[in-house]
Amino acid sequence: MFSRILTKATAGFVGLVLSATVFASPLSEYNLILLEDYNFQGGDVEGRTFIGGDLNAAGMGADFASRVPTLNIVDSVNVVGDVTAANINVQHGNFVHGGNLNANVNLNGAGSVIHNPSLSISSIADELFAQSLTYSGLAANGTFNNVPNNSSFDYLGTDPLAVFSVDAADVFAQNNSLRLNSGNAETVVINVAGTDITVNGGVNLVDGFRQSDIGFGNIIWNFFEAETINFGNLAMAGSVLAPFADITGGAVFEGSVAAESYTGGREFHRFLFNTPNVSVPEPGPLSLLMLGIGFIALSRARAKQA
Repeated sequence: MFSRILTKATAGFVGLVLSATVFASPLSEYNLILLEDYNFQGGDVEGRTFIGGDLNAAGMGADFASRVPTLNIVDSVNVVGDVTAANINVQHGNFVHGGNLNANVNLNGAGSVIHNPSLSISSIADELFAQSLTYSGLAANGTFNNVPNNSSFDYLGTDPLAVFSVDAADVFAQNNSLRLNSGNAETVVINVAGTDITVNGGVNLVDGFRQSDIGFGNIIWNFFEAETINFGNLAMAGSVLAPFADITGGAVFEGSVAAESYTGGREFHRFLFNTPNVSVPEPGPLSLLMLGIGFIALSRARAKQA
């Protein structure tokens, strides 16, 4: 597994160095992306799904693609590995699997069941690693005011992109109500440091984080070094980018999610990420720093797999 991650992360970094701007993201196309397994325990994914490992839903029915646009037939669910479930319900589009299919697939709209042994998540993983490194290297231009039980992300600038750099232990402290003052920003990037993250009880995303504010599709939480994340009972607002992390929990996810794996029974609502045009410096000290971050994360992933 580590060799696969190393190959993808290295390719992703090369892509980052060669390109000065991020123009698109798989999070703008897929509602849920997992580089490894989806250990399904309930819930559903409203948009498109790409699973790089197995879909494990033994004895259960898994629902997908209830809000996939019906104008065209697309591959709504992609599973590179094996599929185990009682029923797979696809509301629109194709169900594509690379491994064994041990489930009854109900196609409730236009679409087909397709067996494609060459199905791969490699190119998507490359992009996710590169974008996580890119966002983590952006200079913060917003301020996190860490006030017990009433913290806020405050942006007073004029750039369309607001960037915050925070520590998970501060943001997800017990009973913390989090507010967002996005000002004139069109997109908010929140870089969250921490390797093993647990969202404590009573954490809520309130004013500024609602769809009626800046909008779920314009917020991204970049857990650039996380190995595990337990979202607890948090209703997550915005997209989650955590390509090295095994994640659990969460009351609901209002946005796209990309992680190494997910275990749980939650709903993933189709608020796809509106990717900004992010300019990054030409290769130099920053690139070397980002490469170092990448290899630190890879080393931690390697230790976890040992």
